[in-house]
Amino acid sequence: MSEDPGGRPSGLRDPARAVRSVAAAALSLEALTVLLALAPVAKLGGGLTAARGTALVTLSVLLILTAGLLRRPWAYLLGSVLQLAVCAAGLLTPAMFVVGGVFGLVWIYALWLRRTIS
Repeated sequence: MSEDPGGRPSGLRDPARAVRSVAAAALSLEALTVLLALAPVAKLGGGLTAARGTALVTLSVLLILTAGLLRRPWAYLLGSVLQLAVCAAGLLTPAMFVVGGVFGLVWIYALWLRRTIS
C-alpha cells in the first residue's frame, strides 16, 4: 500500500474505528451463534443441562459486552480470552469446538487487522 499525502497509510478516514467495527461484528456474530447453539445442544449429546445452558448464555452475554467495550485496549485481550472460553465450552458440548475454532480464526484476523491498519 502506498502512503497518501494525508498521512493515512490505509486510506481509511478512521482506521481504528474500522478495525473496532470488524472486531465488534465478529464478537456479535459469535454471540448469536452461541445462543443459536442452544437448540441443537438440547436435542443432541445428552440434552441441555443447567450447566450447559448457563455456560452458553453467559458466554453470549460476555461476548456482547466485550463487543461494546472495544474502545478500550484491554477489551481485545478479553476478547481473546473469550475465544479460549468458547473453545473450552467444547468440553460441555463438542459442537462448541467447531464454533470456537471458526470464530477463533476470525478473531485472529481481526487482531491482525488491528496491528496492520491501526
